[in-house]
Amino acid sequence: MSSHEPRGSLYKTKGIILRSIRLREADRIVTVLTESKGKIGAVAKGVRKTKSKFGARLEPFNLVELLLYKGSNLDTITSVEIINPFSSIRNDFNKATYALAMLDLIDKVSLDVADKRVFDFLITGFEALSALDINLDLFLAAFDLKLLSLSGFMPILGRCLSCGLLVSLAPEIFISPAKGGIICKTCAHEAILSGERDHLISLKNKTAELLLTLLKSSGKDFEQIDIPRDLTAEAISVISGYVDHHVAIRLKSRDCIRKLKGSFQSS
Repeated sequence: MSSHEPRGSLYKTKGIILRSIRLREADRIVTVLTESKGKIGAVAKGVRKTKSKFGARLEPFNLVELLLYKGSNLDTITSVEIINPFSSIRNDFNKATYALAMLDLIDKVSLDVADKRVFDFLITGFEALSALDINLDLFLAAFDLKLLSLSGFMPILGRCLSCGLLVSLAPEIFISPAKGGIICKTCAHEAILSGERDHLISLKNKTAELLLTLLKSSGKDFEQIDIPRDLTAEAISVISGYVDHHVAIRLKSRDCIRKLKGSFQSS
């Protein structure tokens, strides 16, 4: 997870800090989604010392400009300047929890190949989250769905992916994460009879329409969106199942959100 610069060279790039892990007594390995190199891992030497020159600049959420030295394995961060700390997220525990969930999925689907669409999408997502105070669950679900679509997992939602029947005309529908979209009841039954063991998630027609709406939504839409609670819950559940399948690992950040909401509801 290193850049493609010649060894021993210096290079600059913008990036958003995703996470970091301890390395030896005073150093950390920082994972960064960069604008020009994709996802990279880099060493920040002495960052854990009290008088570190980096301070809190390498904390998650920060949009930064980095100067790095190209190493044989991991690159080394030589300087960092904050472009946007997204303070309104950092200073709000609830928003920070959702932002960490966004970074978690970005970390799982991003590769060490530059994709400016994903980089810009994350910045736009943070800007929208900074201004949003309601419907954070639905916003995160929309973020997940759009990110998977950008990463090549765009689901077919308006029609059955097997026979082409419009969702509006289908009496009962399912979504197949493995196949990548909606399947009508008839095609689902035929698949089961033919021996396929694909995991199918049942959903309402209106939920499929909501998923299409979420794909086209912008941050400001969530300030006014008013959707029945049952549809919202089903949409979030469907997207969660879709994410779990394509990431193929349980996202601990989503468990944190569920526990957080549970503690608020029980208090």
